[in-house]
Amino acid sequence: MITKLEFKRKLKRKLKICILGNTGSDPVNAYSWFVRTTADGMKRNGHEVVGLDWKSNTTKYIMTFLDMYKPDVLFTHMTFHAHHPVQQMLEFFKDLRKKYGTVMIHTLQDARSMPRYNNDLSESFDLALVGQTKNLEKFSNIWKIKTFYWPYSSMYQEKMAELNPDFYFDAPLFTGSPGIHFDRKEFIRALQEAMPIYMIKTKGQNDLRDHTAELSATTSCILGLCTGYSIDGYIDVRPFQYLGAGAFMISRKFKGQEKLIPDDLYVPFYNYDDPEVVRDLFIEWENKSDEKKKMKERAFKYMQKYNNNIIRNKQALDYVMEAI
Repeated sequence: MITKLEFKRKLKRKLKICILGNTGSDPVNAYSWFVRTTADGMKRNGHEVVGLDWKSNTTKYIMTFLDMYKPDVLFTHMTFHAHHPVQQMLEFFKDLRKKYGTVMIHTLQDARSMPRYNNDLSESFDLALVGQTKNLEKFSNIWKIKTFYWPYSSMYQEKMAELNPDFYFDAPLFTGSPGIHFDRKEFIRALQEAMPIYMIKTKGQNDLRDHTAELSATTSCILGLCTGYSIDGYIDVRPFQYLGAGAFMISRKFKGQEKLIPDDLYVPFYNYDDPEVVRDLFIEWENKSDEKKKMKERAFKYMQKYNNNIIRNKQALDYVMEAI
């Protein structure tokens, strides 16, 4: 296993970092916001980053690639989804730690009260990064490794994008998968009855993930709708993705969200009981163009100052130093 001093020396040069997960062919342009912001953030911190797609590659190819690449740090994303034999991969991760001093990082970014893997990970992983605070101690006790709070981040931008009429929607816009998460699904259905809304489905033909900056700067309103609102510290990707690019958002507030994202950066609502609340908020703000512009600029500046992916990924490496 690598020592603190050895890792510190590597940090002064350039780390070889691999993201094993939903990376596609290029992690910087991956669909996964976690992969995209991690790859870009680590590169901006001066490190080499490669991606290895967990779903489309065979177990043999993954093992051969990592044995040749010899990463200094390996982020595993979707580690315990049913794509490869878990015990076989855990043994391989254990060997990577021993042979090359690879720092193994398990990540869990979704809203869960129990992890997918409920056993000791201490021989195969050095630490875990989790997108909530409520269950950090519980997960750490289950896995027997140090576990740290590591929420999503905004993609680094030097300035807000120019307005582009191709990305203007005159009604609130929801991006995601409207058919999953029962409470959200029912709220979206009710909201559609109360007012016009646009929807861009995940990986659909009109998906605008690659145009987040222009969409955020241009469109009238993005809706923040998710699940996991009762889990302390959990915040889904949308506030980071869109507020970090200067969007105006009407968003359901997560528990403890104000610790990372102040309430005055967006328009909050608090439950899925009444869709007319969202309708009324949109109408209230529709003609406040000057106030909306100021809010968008304030959100962009704040998120870029405190929540961009350069900061978040430097924090991950600080956690490595604390864990090893």
